[in-house]
Amino acid sequence: MCQKFTTRTSPASRVVACENMKRISQKYKVLAIHIIGEFIGSTLFSLMYFMFIARYLDSEFEFSFTVLAFFIGAAYFVSVYIPFHTYRIHIIPFISIIRALQKKKWRIILNKIPAQIIGAFAGTALFKEFMTLMNSEVDIMDMWSYRLEQPSDVLFFNLLVVFVLCYAFYILQLLFKSLNFTSTFFFALVVQALFIFTWQVSEITALNVFGYLSLIMLEGDFDFLTDVFWTIVIHLVSPSLLAIGIFYYIRDRYFNKNRNIPRSTSGSITQNYDV
Repeated sequence: MCQKFTTRTSPASRVVACENMKRISQKYKVLAIHIIGEFIGSTLFSLMYFMFIARYLDSEFEFSFTVLAFFIGAAYFVSVYIPFHTYRIHIIPFISIIRALQKKKWRIILNKIPAQIIGAFAGTALFKEFMTLMNSEVDIMDMWSYRLEQPSDVLFFNLLVVFVLCYAFYILQLLFKSLNFTSTFFFALVVQALFIFTWQVSEITALNVFGYLSLIMLEGDFDFLTDVFWTIVIHLVSPSLLAIGIFYYIRDRYFNKNRNIPRSTSGSITQNYDV
């Protein structure tokens, strides 16, 4: 790579140019790792998420709802740590928005959310293919046994779940000072608790928004959604705006001059990093 420079270039200039090219190459390598990690994590989460629910609904498998809730929390935790345990995997887009605002890097959204969308669709498609190969008669849409009739109700409960997710994510960072194993473990417990209270209610998609929307598309059962405009507003736009509002509310409440989460200066094998 550095051999491209001519002999007319001074040795000092060649060294500087080589270092810059290496730095740029390393930057894109790390970026590629983050995108691939987010894709793998999102794929695993959606696959395991719907697989566990299908097994719970299947009369041939016997395990309690407590075990199901545990599996969902474990699915999030495992999906974060399996791809690359030293890199931060978000899976939930509203968490990516919080992190982008914290680090003032909008490329986190541009890099991670498309990977989350593709990964969630891939995981859901793999789940559908597996159910077909197993000749399963389970209708995964049976999980939504309680139907919310009014779009305003759907919006309210989705925003409530997003509020708890984002607030818990932010507060856990304040408590543990770093995005490490412990904070991710406790956040997985938050995901598990929210699943317990929302999984049977139709259109409460905040825990796996791209997975749920992919499932509805693949199932072709659009009766669970309102029209396209309100679907985008309820499930994507409004929760994203709420995540932004939560960031500025907590930032102004807990910090004065320092607008950033305090970080530990020493890294470890359980330390996670954003793009």
